[in-house]
Amino acid sequence: MSLLKHLNSLFSYRQESGAREDVATLLMAAREDEALRAEIENLLQMPDADRGALIQTAVEEMKLKGESATARAAFAMLGTPEGATAAREALRA
Repeated sequence: MSLLKHLNSLFSYRQESGAREDVATLLMAAREDEALRAEIENLLQMPDADRGALIQTAVEEMKLKGESATARAAFAMLGTPEGATAAREALRA
């Protein structure tokens, strides 16, 4: 399952949640699912500029597909150096 499809399946029922809760849900799911974890770790290991550009493109695609603003914001957090660092730390915990 692609990362974007996994995001959609995780967040589609959480219309009232916030972006931080959504990214936490994604990372908790990644700790349980090796394939998802590998996909996220690969994304987080990319150079900041490359990861940021890829995530920005994905967020734009998510918007065109009608994904919720909080799901898009959660994914966008991974595009920042701070967000990527925090996500890597969360996956290691």
